Amino acid sequence: MKNKQENVEIHLSFLIDNSPNPSAIVDFDGRFLYVNDAFREHFGKIEDGKLPSILADPNDPQYNIYDFQAIQKAPLETDINVKLKYGAEKSAKLKFMPIPDRQQAIIILQIPEGIDLSEKSYLHAFRNTKCFMVIADKDGTILNVNDRNFEFVNLPRAYFTGRPLDVLFHLFPDQSESTRLHLQKVKTYGCAEMWKRFERSIGDVRHYHITSFYNLDTEQFLIRIYDQTELVHLEERLAHFDSLSTVGELAASIAHEIRNPMTSLKGFIQLLRIATPEDSLKYLSVIDGEIERMESILSEMLLLSKPAIAKKTTFSLEVLVNDMIQIVQPKALMDGITIIQKETSLSDTQIVGDAAKLKQAILNLLKNAFEAISKRGVVTVSIDLDEKDRVVLTISDTGKGMSLKQINQMFMPFVSSKTGGTGLGLPFVLKTMENHDGEISVRSEIGNGTTISLHFPSANEKVPVDVSHARKVVS
Repeated sequence: MKNKQENVEIHLSFLIDNSPNPSAIVDFDGRFLYVNDAFREHFGKIEDGKLPSILADPNDPQYNIYDFQAIQKAPLETDINVKLKYGAEKSAKLKFMPIPDRQQAIIILQIPEGIDLSEKSYLHAFRNTKCFMVIADKDGTILNVNDRNFEFVNLPRAYFTGRPLDVLFHLFPDQSESTRLHLQKVKTYGCAEMWKRFERSIGDVRHYHITSFYNLDTEQFLIRIYDQTELVHLEERLAHFDSLSTVGELAASIAHEIRNPMTSLKGFIQLLRIATPEDSLKYLSVIDGEIERMESILSEMLLLSKPAIAKKTTFSLEVLVNDMIQIVQPKALMDGITIIQKETSLSDTQIVGDAAKLKQAILNLLKNAFEAISKRGVVTVSIDLDEKDRVVLTISDTGKGMSLKQINQMFMPFVSSKTGGTGLGLPFVLKTMENHDGEISVRSEIGNGTTISLHFPSANEKVPVDVSHARKVVS
């Protein structure tokens, strides 16, 4: 008898599983015992587990169809209004087929597939918007997400649907308030917003603007997540340009005021050397060294203060790099550093720019590479093409490497990880690349060295000068 009953249950569930219409098995108290996929797609999670919960107005007297005791002996077909999981109301035809000996019934809903214009507009906006959208019921259970889930968080739709909103908000490790408090705030004020960082993949940090709304009519939450990474990077670049501008203005205003007295000081120090006892000369050497350091800082500040180049020439990047390696080779030999210059496969390394400025920028990078190597190490220099057919100069070292925080700060003026460093060498490199419509990419790992690549438009390309398009890429 038990096997026969199980076979009947399997047979009934099989019948509705293959129905394209929302279908369910209910008992005579109106409780759902089994629903098919079409039913879940239309109605989502049933709150109280009973048939009246899918009706547009369960308290309407005309809906006496769930008085099962009265209709359990004969099939019923009637028109009703149902409420879909997104809050939309629809007219539907309900077929009620009782199974008296089991005190159960099969219900089948025929819902017209045609949707009105407003619903079409809603569905189009929901599916095609550029932001990641999530819909949840009043208790915070996710009903649906649009097709941006992989693009934003690298997770499938099934990860979200039917689960609490915690699974969404817990993706952001810096979540400062609980999901319950956040939803309560949204219910109280109608909306709330926050900014969150999300590491979509290793080194790919995105900045998301999250806005949550609560609709009193549908009793549902709508969460919209916009990717504002480019805006954040633009603000950072603007702040960086402002800082460079401030450095330039400061350098230009104090250059003459400082250099004149410094010249006088150096002259008096030379006179003092003649009359100073030998045991006190070391103090004059310290003063002289500090003056030279001040002059070095001032020279680097003045380099940043100079306006962008107006005239450019065409030259070979390979030849320029060869010249710079010859200049630093003696220093490398003294420090026990090996410079490996890979032979380029390019027949043409011509670029357009200011050779003098680029020499200084490359010299800064080579000096940084040497200083990052505490003992014997290797600096590798190569020239190649990238995927955009740009000429790329890459300088790699086997030094101590940098943390992500250091990478993010390396192009900021006056920020230096070196003792006695001015923090102006790398900002000069960045400004030079900006003036050449170039791009800087950085890869670094603590203990495994650093690789910096300078991407230049080829001399064969006609690229308009636009500083706003220059950028740095960190990985």
